[in-house]
Amino acid sequence: MPSPYEGGGLLDSNPKLNELYDNLRRQIIDRTILPGTKLSENNLGKRWGVSRTPVREVLRRLEAEGLIASEHYKGFYVERITFQDYEQLYTIKINLEGLAGKLATPYFSLPGQMEKLEALCNEMEPLVASGNSEGYTRINHEFHSFICNASQNRWLIKFIDNINSQVYRFIVNTLQISTRLRTSYAEHLRICEMLRSGNAAAVQREIGNHVYNALQELRKEIISQTPRPSNSGHKPNYLRKRRI
Repeated sequence: MPSPYEGGGLLDSNPKLNELYDNLRRQIIDRTILPGTKLSENNLGKRWGVSRTPVREVLRRLEAEGLIASEHYKGFYVERITFQDYEQLYTIKINLEGLAGKLATPYFSLPGQMEKLEALCNEMEPLVASGNSEGYTRINHEFHSFICNASQNRWLIKFIDNINSQVYRFIVNTLQISTRLRTSYAEHLRICEMLRSGNAAAVQREIGNHVYNALQELRKEIISQTPRPSNSGHKPNYLRKRRI
């Protein structure tokens, strides 16, 4: 999906700046550039052969998306994300993706569309059987993007894309949790079943439950990996903001 920020400016007329923007955005989302990393306007300008002014526009756009931040005298750096942030983002994601599914339901009554979505589910099955979380994650993204785009609501699509750009930055992918793959696959089959039935309210409910269940699995995983509190009276780590 494209970035949800498509305003005017130098980026729209300069392919090199668009390439810089896309490159930085992708590396921040996939954690090639880690949270807390300082982004130097001078270094980026030299590397890409552009002046500081357009580089600053690129960084300001990424800042508007919440991917980076800036402080006076410190410059730009990649924004950190806590588990508390993740929970808040998922609260929004549950509602937005459910709405997208509801709006998309009529689209899947068109010839061939339901079959395309079910074909993605068929690709998931052997990946679940082999425990291939990386391959499953890729197909999972295609599955949800297909439904989201089928809503044909460009603002909703942009908002969901922006939420996902933040969610993907968290250090733990829910689909890396060993118990989640098979459950996720079963939930996808249920979503397909509801879409085929044409019951828009049921589709909204099933997608919302699917996203909610992913959040609960991640919460359990984080708690299970957190050492039990000592007798010192300090709060256990999972009750604190978890910074990455």
